[in-house]
Amino acid sequence: PNILVIAPPHIGEGMLGSDVAATMGTGCVKKSQELAKYYKEQCDLIGAHFLDAQVMGCEFNTVDFMHLTSRGHATLAEKLAAVIPDLIK
Repeated sequence: PNILVIAPPHIGEGMLGSDVAATMGTGCVKKSQELAKYYKEQCDLIGAHFLDAQVMGCEFNTVDFMHLTSRGHATLAEKLAAVIPDLIK
């Protein structure tokens, strides 16, 4: 399939001191760091394209340390705009 799967950036350590820490749980930071590995394995199995957003340097907000700022979204969009045209040729 011509599918692109994007692993989200890792949740920042600052989340542990935020208002959402109790909801997310203390293990979520470590789990988010391992997620790309599992996404990639599955993409390899089915032949889908894979992109790890962690390597893109997307900026997080400092409220929950897991959602991107507008600048972070712009960075992600710029990187995707560069990658996607090669995938749909």
